Amino acid sequence: MTLAAVTTGLYAINLALLLAFHGLNRNYSPVRHAVSDYAVGKTAALFRIYGGIGAIAALALAWLFHASEAPAFPSRVAIYVAAMAVARVGAIAFPTDLEGKAATAHGRLHYLFAIATFALVYMTIDVVTPILSADPRAPALHALWPVLRWIAAIALAGVVLTMFRPGRAIFGLVERAFLFSTAIWFLLAAVWFALG
Repeated sequence: MTLAAVTTGLYAINLALLLAFHGLNRNYSPVRHAVSDYAVGKTAALFRIYGGIGAIAALALAWLFHASEAPAFPSRVAIYVAAMAVARVGAIAFPTDLEGKAATAHGRLHYLFAIATFALVYMTIDVVTPILSADPRAPALHALWPVLRWIAAIALAGVVLTMFRPGRAIFGLVERAFLFSTAIWFLLAAVWFALG
């Protein structure tokens, strides 16, 4: 089995776990609560697995971007994706503060790592999407790359705007739009490597 196939499997599991949280823990609203709230409570252990799998998948994908020759990706892409893996581990290591609870040092660290992760995710997508869209392989994916990038861009702007009141009431919804669109983008990037 190739590294690209393993990476594809890891990203597929990552996306499945992201979906699973919503059925396994109904104490949190998908409209109001952040996804990182699943790290607190009955899905905490599963959330750590989700984070670990995502970090391993990102490291594998960073290597695939680094090693690719046709097309060759800018060297910063592999750095972004590897740094994203590290930031993701940090976001998992320091659980968030639940809405309405007092801010803590580990909660603030969580926010810093989460912000870094989101930024690195989008920076990767922004740089790589035009390259993948122009590549002759997997033409069925060509229309999806820019659509997912636009969804991610709009959702990321929404995340920033809803971090503060009064938008906070729909933070979870726009964050999920970002997380799901980018999870699908990264899964498809792994599929692209596996097809190559």
